[in-house]
Amino acid sequence: MRILRTSSFFKNLVLLSCIIGIFPIMLLGYLSYNKSSTILQEEVASSKRLILKQNKEKVEYLLKTIDTLTTQTISGAVTTNAVSMQTVLDYPFNYEYQDVFNKLIYELVQIQVFELGIQDVHLMSYRRDWIVEGGAVYPMKDRPLIEKHDAYLSNLHSLLKAYRDDSRRSYWKLIQDEKSGYVLKLIKHIPLNAINPDGIITVNVPLQELSKRLTGDAEPGNTLILDDTGAVLASLKTRDIGSSVQAEAYYQQIINSGEQEGFFFYEQQEQKYAVHYNHALYNNWIYVSITPLEHLMSKSDAIKLYTIIFAAILIVLVITSSFIVSHRLYLPINRIYRSIQLDGKQKQNNELKYISEHLVKLAQSSTRLKGQIEQLHNQTREFFVFKLLLGDMKLDSIVEQLEQHDFPANWDQWCVLAIQIDTLEGTQYRDKDIDLMLFAIRNMIEELVPQSMRLSPIIQSQGLVLILGGGLDEDTPFNVQVFNRTEEIRKNVKGYLNLKISIGISRRYTNFIYAPLAHQESLDALTYRVRLGSESILFINEVEPVSEQTFRYPKELEFQIMEAIKQSNHEQTQERLHAIIVYFFENPINHYDYQHFIGRLFNNLTGLVQDAGVSVQEVFEKETFYSEMLVRMHTAEQIEAWLWKQVVRPLLTWMEERQLKQQVNISMLIISDIEQYYDQDLSIEMFAARLHYHPSYISRVFKKDTGVNFSEYLSNYRIEIAKRWLMETDMKISDIAEKLHYSTASNFNRNFKKIVQITPSQYREQFK
Repeated sequence: MRILRTSSFFKNLVLLSCIIGIFPIMLLGYLSYNKSSTILQEEVASSKRLILKQNKEKVEYLLKTIDTLTTQTISGAVTTNAVSMQTVLDYPFNYEYQDVFNKLIYELVQIQVFELGIQDVHLMSYRRDWIVEGGAVYPMKDRPLIEKHDAYLSNLHSLLKAYRDDSRRSYWKLIQDEKSGYVLKLIKHIPLNAINPDGIITVNVPLQELSKRLTGDAEPGNTLILDDTGAVLASLKTRDIGSSVQAEAYYQQIINSGEQEGFFFYEQQEQKYAVHYNHALYNNWIYVSITPLEHLMSKSDAIKLYTIIFAAILIVLVITSSFIVSHRLYLPINRIYRSIQLDGKQKQNNELKYISEHLVKLAQSSTRLKGQIEQLHNQTREFFVFKLLLGDMKLDSIVEQLEQHDFPANWDQWCVLAIQIDTLEGTQYRDKDIDLMLFAIRNMIEELVPQSMRLSPIIQSQGLVLILGGGLDEDTPFNVQVFNRTEEIRKNVKGYLNLKISIGISRRYTNFIYAPLAHQESLDALTYRVRLGSESILFINEVEPVSEQTFRYPKELEFQIMEAIKQSNHEQTQERLHAIIVYFFENPINHYDYQHFIGRLFNNLTGLVQDAGVSVQEVFEKETFYSEMLVRMHTAEQIEAWLWKQVVRPLLTWMEERQLKQQVNISMLIISDIEQYYDQDLSIEMFAARLHYHPSYISRVFKKDTGVNFSEYLSNYRIEIAKRWLMETDMKISDIAEKLHYSTASNFNRNFKKIVQITPSQYREQFK
């Protein structure tokens, strides 16, 4: 027992058993109570709805019976000779029509059926101004008010006359009668659908008749009948009759609901009520049943008590059973724990945890060992493929090692596939993700290509290498099988990874001694995607040119690009760059020539910076000169876009900045050289070559700064020098012309006279 008291595992076992046993009991008890209470409440609510519907049917039966009886009376014949009530209303009350009026009174008396509780029936002729009240006809025109009954008749006459202008032709109305208190009055015009009626008939029904037809279920609450104004027409509580409930919250909720019938809860004075209601289509009355919510809940309290007692008994049984069962389960575990060699470690209270830790360590050791063996096996398989591609394998041992590494050894022919990602542009990946993407492609290849048709794919030089093989006796030709597999790989990589890949395929071989050659052929096949575009499947024997074609480097196009750059003409530069790229790739030549031509163009363009005495690092990014940049690009569009972005556009920007800085200095330098070297052969082309600008640009800048073009400025300056020599020296005019680089003395004389307006001789004579 001491072990049981100190063992946390035994305590946890007992606790867990109790929780497992007690929780379902509590949940079952709660759900049972909740479900039974819900069913009970639904039954009570259904009973309320049924009683309310029965009350509505009984009241409506009474009202419809009275309505029908009254309608039949006013629509039928009053006398045997088919005199209608509408005709009688047009008769004056005199002795001549005494029999007709007696028949009329008899017909009205027939309406007052005892079972219906009809109290009074009144009839009035609007044309002849007489009324029927209490089984007698009374003319009302100029009737004196002598007795109390006359006053009553006068009030009745006014009331009936007031109903004439009501647009409704048949309806029920609650009024307060002098004799009977609150009365429900049926009002009908005669004829029923006349716009201008001849008379009116009313039938009075005491509200007690409605209340008598309301039945309850001998439980707390109330049942009400409300008219369309919210007035109480009938109630189990007689004191409520005639009152209005328009201001009550439950009435407003019923009106706003818009439903024919319904049920809801509401709270008033900290007490909750359940309200059932039903709209009557006959007269738009509302039948309402109001029941305190505590009454609905009282019947479920007994269920709650029984549920708690039963659940408590079960919980005690569960606790007792949990202790006994846990003790029986713990004893074998304790024996196992004590049988384990503890190596001097302190005993733990949770024996199962200690045992599980030992088992986990054993399982982990086994798993690690299996993983390491599998990893070493995969590494040796890949290492075998690497050695095979490098040609570092002895021919007589290849078959043996293929079987040793679980590779197929019965191939009759095979080839090598080189797989590379075309570009990461337009994808969610970056350059740092290349290795991860290659690993994903490698896994896809292992799933798509059966092991009987491949060796292990290996990742090498930003790509993958795969050796595929097969037999000669297969139905599908080997080239077709290879193409189908490569196409499947390309589509799956595009579909799942959203990557474009190209695949180079070597020639078919039968001996693995040619594996290095096949590997190089697959890589060579990939280089031809520059001409064929991305997402290509390239068989080396289909894309490699049969014979090399003569191809001359387009120096003229290169010169045009450089001249456009010097002139800072973006549009012309881009146009010439596109033209030279198209020229490079429009002929199917060897891929090594392509690489050399692109490298030559790159070196010549970047050389413009060095020719100007500027370091290329000041103009271009460092990544521009990485040797792998051009090799990575596989289409003409990629190469053109890269040259424009990394080389040409930076050159244009540098040239524009340089021109802005040196534009002012150009004219100053030319003027300085003219003043210093006026006696030498000078030209705008010479200055353009020295300053690395286009001659037209130099000429445009010089004229902008000086107001004259270069030749005029040089000629004017030389004439000034000639004028000084004519005045200060005795040099011959021919010597002056020769020294100033005039071809003949006559040309000098002609130019001098054009500028100075006199000849050189005349100019010298003026200063002697």
